[in-house]
Amino acid sequence: MIPSILLVDKSKGISSFQVVEKVKKRFGLRKVGHAGTLDPIATGLLILLLEEATRFSEFFLKLAKTYVATALLGMITDTYDAEGRVLEVRNVDVSCEDIEKVLIGFVGRISQKPPPFSAKKIGGVKAYELARKGLEVELKPVEVEVYRARVLECKIPSVVFEFEVSAGTYIRSLVNDIGLKLGCGAHLTELRRTKIGNWSVSMALSYERLETIQDLWGVAIPIDQALNFLPAVKLSWKEYKLFRNGAKVKFPIQCFGYVRVFSEEGFLGVGLCEGGYLKPHRLMPLK
Repeated sequence: MIPSILLVDKSKGISSFQVVEKVKKRFGLRKVGHAGTLDPIATGLLILLLEEATRFSEFFLKLAKTYVATALLGMITDTYDAEGRVLEVRNVDVSCEDIEKVLIGFVGRISQKPPPFSAKKIGGVKAYELARKGLEVELKPVEVEVYRARVLECKIPSVVFEFEVSAGTYIRSLVNDIGLKLGCGAHLTELRRTKIGNWSVSMALSYERLETIQDLWGVAIPIDQALNFLPAVKLSWKEYKLFRNGAKVKFPIQCFGYVRVFSEEGFLGVGLCEGGYLKPHRLMPLK
């Protein structure tokens, strides 16, 4: 199997781990990972990394993500979503215009506290494991970025939002915080991830479709193509030998940051350009 990514449209009610295990067993793969988990309540785009493509997960994890989120105003839950215990019910005395105005304050760099029922670790233990035992969970706020936020549909008390956010942003927390700012409270009822970087859920296979595919040829995307959001450079034979052996290469072409590296041998991996040199970062295994 050529190291590749596979785009899957995750169904509601199953975990990201279940999708990973299904693909691994169905196609007899040694290694399968994913680039950003989705809660069982959520649906949408899951990027799976197959075999040696798992070496490059960090680059997909850093990509911006787009979500369509449905919120119910007037009710606060302990998980910030519909699966949690109701903590408080409040009157909803807000207009669609009020929501639009409040939303503006959530665009840009914001401080966000992860939900108590999350996979965030406290002293090596996942927050949701502590919360389920009735222990108080105090998670430190983190800085995230909301690139874009808009209202797609407003039928109070139900509101449909679209958010484009940085990696590590909790949409449940975002909805909870918007509800608190409005004064009426809110929780998440539906969540769908529609994009990761330039990859869209419209390009993905349904979870059910995985059952009918005999092999992944033609549906998986080779890792060198999947990383096309990184610039590409090509090395000479002499440069290739140095780079392959872990040495940095003096590079005449100006480049900055991470790049895909090729030679006559094909895709070598990802290098880091800085100070006029190209250094190996994540390399493909030797054939």
